[in-house]
Amino acid sequence: MNAITHRAAGALLCIAAAFSLAAGACSMRVLDTSVLLNDFRTEGFLDGDHFQVIVRGRPDPSARGLVGRRDSARREAESRIAEAVASGIAAYRLDHLMRGLDPADRVRITNLAEVRAGLAREAASFVRYGHRAFEYYDEDHSAVIVFRIYRKGLQKSLESGGPKLSLPENTPRNNVKAEKG
Repeated sequence: MNAITHRAAGALLCIAAAFSLAAGACSMRVLDTSVLLNDFRTEGFLDGDHFQVIVRGRPDPSARGLVGRRDSARREAESRIAEAVASGIAAYRLDHLMRGLDPADRVRITNLAEVRAGLAREAASFVRYGHRAFEYYDEDHSAVIVFRIYRKGLQKSLESGGPKLSLPENTPRNNVKAEKG
């Protein structure tokens, strides 16, 4: 009788361990890399390390034949990669900076053009961390290049620091005229 009780207790212990491992596995975050690697529609962050832009190029109207039209569209898309990366990353950083402001203050920013230009200049350097993830052609022979930037901790590094957005000095609420003197 003692052996049967001992086996039952062992079986219960194994079942309890299995349930605790299963519960722990449910709480862990598992990143399905196949979804990440096959995503060619998302623009922006795929995860904290991957930023993706989609660049389109239209065929030259004077290009003749399928190969000529597709080649001209691919060349145009390639020429736009650096601009698309700079624009996408700068827009993300500006949006992150704006989220830190009160909604009423967002329209009062005085140095928005300078901040945008500075962010675009800084973001242009991220092209060197990228590669073409996909390249395909649409029905109208336009080229689509999905350009993906990989850098460990990219999202955190883009969200830290950055330029300061300037707001105008607060004007007094009462309109008291200065005395002439």
